[in-house]
Amino acid sequence: MKIFKYILIFVTILLFSAGIISYFHPIPYRSNCYEKNLYRYQLGIYQITTAIADQKEYKKIGGIASFLGIKPTVCPEEIEKQHYEKVASSLDSANKALGWHQLREGIWINRNSAIGIREVIALGPEGAGTAENYITQLEFNDQKPLNKIVDLDTFHQLNDYFYKDKNHIYRYYAMAYGGSFSVFEDADPRTFEILSDCYAKDKHHIYEGREGILKNVDYKTFKTKSTLAGCFAKDKYGYLQWGDRINKENLSDEHIREIIKALDQ
Repeated sequence: MKIFKYILIFVTILLFSAGIISYFHPIPYRSNCYEKNLYRYQLGIYQITTAIADQKEYKKIGGIASFLGIKPTVCPEEIEKQHYEKVASSLDSANKALGWHQLREGIWINRNSAIGIREVIALGPEGAGTAENYITQLEFNDQKPLNKIVDLDTFHQLNDYFYKDKNHIYRYYAMAYGGSFSVFEDADPRTFEILSDCYAKDKHHIYEGREGILKNVDYKTFKTKSTLAGCFAKDKYGYLQWGDRINKENLSDEHIREIIKALDQ
């Protein structure tokens, strides 16, 4: 019994000493987490990172139970995932409460009669989660509600980037964390036509969905095919992928060589 008592006292002293030391000085915490910058510190488990100007940032991810080894620590990656799952659930609930439903292809409406463009956006670093979002106003300084400018009777989606009504051409610019929707002032609505999922033209210009006006192409000889897998085109100066010229280095790619062959037919 005395030996057991001494062992208990020794372990208690050891834990107490470790607790005192780690309260003032972080001690590495071993776990199965992907992140290795985890420490026992101030009676908890902390993720410690070095920010700008060598300043330390402390994020508590576990309490005293984890510090003492009684309870496993949830890894930072899992904590972040759970957080953005809650954010996605909250946004989903808000969307359901607004009663969003599809009016027709490319346009949605809610119970308050607001109209919107539906998109799926990323949440958190590296897209830890996703959620539905509805763009209900124009981008930049205008920020007018779509109801105020879109003619619903004639509004329709042309491809992944362009929309049209009797008055305007609109462009949707997709981005991971939320895109933008704007009146595409450069385009002439009367002569605007879609060439493929990526390209369009009017009587003045050739357009690419992301870049807008393609200034480096020859209008008369520009050619693309709606059946191509990807965004490719050609003119008298050569070949394009999206808005960029295909150079000699790109020709080592077998897929690009096949695309060029198709464009030349």
